[in-house]
Formats: sequence, structure tokens, C-alpha cells
Amino acid sequence: MTEDTNKQAAEKLFAAWERWDLDTVESLVGDDAIDSRPQSGEHFVGPVNIMGMYREVPGPPRITWRSIRGGPDVWVAEGIVEYGEGPVHLVGIVEFSDGTMVNGDYYFANPFEPPESRARWADQASP
Repeated sequence: MTEDTNKQAAEKLFAAWERWDLDTVESLVGDDAIDSRPQSGEHFVGPVNIMGMYREVPGPPRITWRSIRGGPDVWVAEGIVEYGEGPVHLVGIVEFSDGTMVNGDYYFANPFEPPESRARWADQASP
């Protein structure tokens, strides 16, 4: 039962981010949840701080997830976020327990041109 509950919560959470539906996001954040940005060293602990941070994000940003996979407790989503200055790649690794988010790590990366030296081995993925 928990496996299905966590899968439904993951699908609901990532869909809510695409709509920037912060009420739904908040409904899925656990009391002791931690939302981290490893690249900047930030850790937002608990719903008040997590949602306070999200409500300060300029925009709203547009998020499009290209893939969501994982389970039963940890889900990984790969996508693009657009803040109005060009696309930024986004990876979210989110852990759920009994249908609530308990831990999330989010990584952001600007796109770059691949080096010519490895072009002969690669197919070019779409952004």
C-alpha cells in the first residue's frame, strides 16, 4: 500500500510543480521534510521554510519534466525549468514516506555546447 501511496504522491508533486501549484506542493511536504540545493549548500527544513522559499521564487517558473522514474520510496525527475532567461536543466531526487515528501535534493545546470572532440561518438539529445 505504501508503495502505491508514494508513487501517487510523487506523480502529484511533480505535476503540481509543472502548474506551480504551491498549495498542492505544500500538502505533500512532511513536518520534518528537508529540501536541499547541494550546489548552493542550502537546506530548507520543515514546511514553513520550504514553502517560504518557494513563494519567493520569481516568476512563476515554467517546469517541464522529461522523465520521472524510481520507487518505491525515492523518485527521480529530470526536466527543464525556465525562469525567463533561457532553459536550465533540473534534476529532483525526492524521497517519500507514507505519501509525504521527507527529503528532496534539486540540482540545476545551464546547458552548454558539447566539445568537438567527442562529437563522433554521440547522438545529440534534444534540450
